[in-house]
Amino acid sequence: MSNNINLQYLFEDAQDINPTALPDYTTLDFVSNGSHIYGEIMWPAGTFEKPHPCVIMLHGFPGTARNDDISHALCRIGCVVIVPHNRGAWGSQGKYLITNCIEDAQNLAEYAHSKEFSDKYDVDPNQIYLLGHSMGANSALNAGKNLSWIRGIIMLTPYDPTRYLNRAKETYFRSLLEEGKILQSDGIDAIYEDVVNHKDEIYHPNAFEKVKDKNLIVFCGTYDSVSPLNEMIFPLWQKLESHKTSAIQKKIELPTEHGLLGRRITVIKEIAKFIEETL
Repeated sequence: MSNNINLQYLFEDAQDINPTALPDYTTLDFVSNGSHIYGEIMWPAGTFEKPHPCVIMLHGFPGTARNDDISHALCRIGCVVIVPHNRGAWGSQGKYLITNCIEDAQNLAEYAHSKEFSDKYDVDPNQIYLLGHSMGANSALNAGKNLSWIRGIIMLTPYDPTRYLNRAKETYFRSLLEEGKILQSDGIDAIYEDVVNHKDEIYHPNAFEKVKDKNLIVFCGTYDSVSPLNEMIFPLWQKLESHKTSAIQKKIELPTEHGLLGRRITVIKEIAKFIEETL
């Protein structure tokens, strides 16, 4: 438990204002494997105790679904929040690939963990969380599994792209990738083949050995047609559930579709509670 966040402000503005220490944001311009990754960095009011926890918010595919409600809520309670756009997405340089998204997430987490970043934004390098929705949750899992110091992995309706590589479902996966025409990439075939070539590394249950003792929370939708429970959630969760650990690990199922609309307030409260419990 820590005193550097305050859940009172999840949905409430602080009334005490110090004009010399206001919450604010700036542009993220981070180089990941030679490509500039753009986005924003938000920080809380100076009234919160320092150093702050840091949450890296990873969007899904292709990035049209925003999670600003979560970002602002976490900033209000005392977190520094980084919201990046993946390579090839929304003005960031480079080409979009699933493995590039994972690399970008890991590189950005390591940057947030660095002395340069922690000194500049008053961040505790040992209180860094990866939070992702859908394909962003895939990035959070597969980047976070390689970081021994990551404080927690937060997954919202995680999408495991390796589950739809068989012939019966390949057409469905490719139809999802059609939505990525707004991205800078070498096309659907390149994105698809990237998953095929790295399926063993990406497949969620294969992350078990590396995340079995990490703090982790997963949100899933009972009626999710994009990340169905049996296909995307249970294969990893059942392995975690059978393993005894002192880490905090939770699965929260909500009566929603993929975007968790209709239960966003619940999601925000549970994320904040998870962060508070794991600090």
